[in-house]
Amino acid sequence: MQDLKELVLLLRQHNIHPLKHLAGAADSKSKLLALYEGIARGKFNTDQEAAAGLYENEQGESSRYRKLKSDLRERLLDAVFHINTELEHYSDYQKAYYECHKQWVMVRFLTGQNANTAALSLANRLLRQSEKFDFTLLCMDIASYLRIQYGLRESNDKRFKEANQQFEHYRKVYDAECLAEELYTALVVRTVNNRSAQEDVARQAEEAFQRIEQALEDYHTYKLHMYGSMIGLMRFTSRNDHASALEYCNKAIHFFEKRPYEARVPLQIFYYQHLICNIHLRQFEAGKESARQCIKLMQEGTFNWFKYKELYLHLLLHTHQYEEAPEVLFHTLEHPRFEFLPENAKEIWRIYESYIYYFSAMGKLEWPVKEKFRWAKFISDTPIFSKDKSGMNIAIMVIKFLILLQEQKFGRLLDEVEAIEQYCYRHLRGENTKRSYYFMKMLLQIPLGQFEREIVEPKAARFREKLQSYSLQLANQTYEIEIIPYEDLWEMALASLKVPASRSQR
Repeated sequence: MQDLKELVLLLRQHNIHPLKHLAGAADSKSKLLALYEGIARGKFNTDQEAAAGLYENEQGESSRYRKLKSDLRERLLDAVFHINTELEHYSDYQKAYYECHKQWVMVRFLTGQNANTAALSLANRLLRQSEKFDFTLLCMDIASYLRIQYGLRESNDKRFKEANQQFEHYRKVYDAECLAEELYTALVVRTVNNRSAQEDVARQAEEAFQRIEQALEDYHTYKLHMYGSMIGLMRFTSRNDHASALEYCNKAIHFFEKRPYEARVPLQIFYYQHLICNIHLRQFEAGKESARQCIKLMQEGTFNWFKYKELYLHLLLHTHQYEEAPEVLFHTLEHPRFEFLPENAKEIWRIYESYIYYFSAMGKLEWPVKEKFRWAKFISDTPIFSKDKSGMNIAIMVIKFLILLQEQKFGRLLDEVEAIEQYCYRHLRGENTKRSYYFMKMLLQIPLGQFEREIVEPKAARFREKLQSYSLQLANQTYEIEIIPYEDLWEMALASLKVPASRSQR
């Protein structure tokens, strides 16, 4: 069902209704239209719902639904070819990519129909266009085609040698691109669900970069420099050297801005990283400028758009601009493409949601939806990061404690003291989690201080001093963990504490 939902959404975004001609029809094909419209209107979210809705009490429900679903999939895929790629929101790079590959299909078709002269002329023009836009694999395919045509069909030795040299050049470039892609992907796979393994990542990134450094100097193509520059950047981000990372981002941005086309995706990536570096360096005005550059380049609903919104929300919360935060949060959660995000990306947003709820409970902002935040559902929606004990699970532990405190569920907090102590000892004693360690120790003083502010503050003072000695800018901690600066959360935690009766009556 997920693939159908994605295709329906894509076509609706381009105002294409592939079954419009069936509207009002009374034949058996109307079930095809009913399935399409059921998905489009959100009536059918699972195969079970669709099968029951379309074939209720009918024999052979399962097999008939599978056939109907397969027919709809084919109709939707056929309709994808009717999407107009000349629309304004497509970059010149995207338009060229679609057009060049259409022309390549034309070359192969003409060759198969023995229109070889026309095919050869088109192939030569296509190679020049593909070179301009760094379509390396396509260049290699065209060069291979040309050497066969000039060598076997025309026996033109000079043109054969030229085509062969072009093929060998692009094969080397393509090998370098594939290596960079492989090395970067391997780095990401190792770290995506474990955000605390920084030392290994730094070492691996340095080793990977050394393997492609010469290729980056020799070749200047889109794909090679996108993956190669991301590897180069990881050498600094994994060590939390944000000043060097910022400088490296500027270098990558300069490279892609000089390409003879709009390199929208890599520019998004490096402006996004530029924003992260500015957040770490507490350069918020520069961060806002990075955000403005990001939004110019992004198409709503793409993966990078969601990542940008995540980072922008982080920026709002760290600059005390709380009023705008719920709008950013719920605009994202309610977006039709949110459900297509990878699970770990969706979990990050669920964690942000819990913090926004806490802020509303503390009276810092308005909770804009009727449905109350449910803790049990939140835990079931974050299974990946609940296991990331030295990473994002810290943010989950913190918000759980704060919500229980705000709701004055003191008995449950007292029951949690020993478990939190063990958690701190086992998972938060490393160099990359010092701020979290001291903050959790501060929170532990609350139940130990009988939930009375006058007792808690002196008990927590030494841990607070330690926390402040590890500023956010200098800490090695992954930036996502501290969704709200711990100093701000501590003030809110204190605001939830009891005031002695004698003092409250003064």
